[in-house]
Amino acid sequence: MSRLGNRMAATPRPEFHARLREQLTQPPPGEDLAERPQTGPRHSRRRPRTGLFTQLLSVVLVAAMVTSGIWTSRSMPGDTFYPLKRAAERTLFHLSTDEAERADRSFGYAETRAREVEELLGSGEREDMIGETLQAMEDTTRSAVTSLRQVRRRDAANARELKLFVQKQRTQISGMIPKMDAEDQIKAHVYLNYIDGLAPPD
Repeated sequence: MSRLGNRMAATPRPEFHARLREQLTQPPPGEDLAERPQTGPRHSRRRPRTGLFTQLLSVVLVAAMVTSGIWTSRSMPGDTFYPLKRAAERTLFHLSTDEAERADRSFGYAETRAREVEELLGSGEREDMIGETLQAMEDTTRSAVTSLRQVRRRDAANARELKLFVQKQRTQISGMIPKMDAEDQIKAHVYLNYIDGLAPPD
């Protein structure tokens, strides 16, 4: 091999370059170079249009997502996006890192249910959903209390937060009771009795 290497040239011969160039430029059998479509320039002209369409599509999708998010957050019981709102709440609840964070989220959701009840009272055709919303509010409050009880150390901050929540809920629900029918009034009183036992007033 050493003797052969000394006889071989270090680079390909010119005949090899010529033969390779001829093979690369020669069209396949049955095809003429003149008949080949000139796709290079056309592709270069279409790329800006494709990029612009992609950008417009992205803007439309982002706008749709933002609009859907706003409709979802503002939806009320009976609306099309309301199940999605509740599903998002459950997802955030399960993604919470600890029981204290779950309690905070549950208290916030209970306050949201109270605001929904207040708006349903003046809606007329959706007042039949007040009882269901009251039940959801009570279930969420119980979930928050359960999470708080699982916290190892229930410090003064948690106790103060619970007390403020009870005071706010008691004031809001008590003001709505006269506007409810008899069945919903019973559910509201049951809820008030439950939260009164959590943090008795001074």
